Amino acid sequence: MGIKKKAHEKLDDKNINRVMLALESENPITKKEACGMLNISYNTTRLTKIINNYKDEQEYRKARKGKNRGKPATKDELKEIITRYLTGIPISHIAAQLYRSPAFVKGHIDRIGVPTRVAQGEEFIVPDECVKEEFEIGEWVWFNDAHPNARGGKAGKIVKDLTSTAKAAKENECKCYAIHYWTGIEWQEDFWAPWWPGIKRWKSHTGKLAYEIGSIQHLIDDYGLNEESL
Repeated sequence: MGIKKKAHEKLDDKNINRVMLALESENPITKKEACGMLNISYNTTRLTKIINNYKDEQEYRKARKGKNRGKPATKDELKEIITRYLTGIPISHIAAQLYRSPAFVKGHIDRIGVPTRVAQGEEFIVPDECVKEEFEIGEWVWFNDAHPNARGGKAGKIVKDLTSTAKAAKENECKCYAIHYWTGIEWQEDFWAPWWPGIKRWKSHTGKLAYEIGSIQHLIDDYGLNEESL
């Protein structure tokens, strides 16, 4: 709520809370030490403003979560959950942004059939709702990126059937497709933004076997995701 920060300053909620607890402990740190922990210039007025802003924010979040408790998700909330999750935002962040609990967000991700991101090196298992043996040209899909720096998966669009020319398709006796996708070049709040309107990105392509792909066309069709802007 109105606190501007510089790139080097450590003003995330976790660190501010740590500093606040250290200031209020039985053996409190000095305000100068608190500024050092936040990596800000020594300024007691600004330090007080940062802490008060944090407290106000937490009270506001608590009140909003209280009002939302027990209420079913709206269509707009479901759209936001899907969009933000697919763009790489952690569930805890989505929950905070929507004033909902992480369990609430995770439950809807599982129920809707949003492909779950996997950690680097883990096997991507296509959700039942997304499994298909054949895909259509233009269909939106989700796949795990084999790049060593990949985080969780990417969305892309089927652009060509490679089955007749791909050696892997013959060896595995399944369809193979060319996919265009977008790789993010912008770091946003602890995640790479991999795809979505208004986010800086470049276009890439890959080839995937059918069993390595999950369809997310139902998310585009059922929840009003903005396909035309992708």
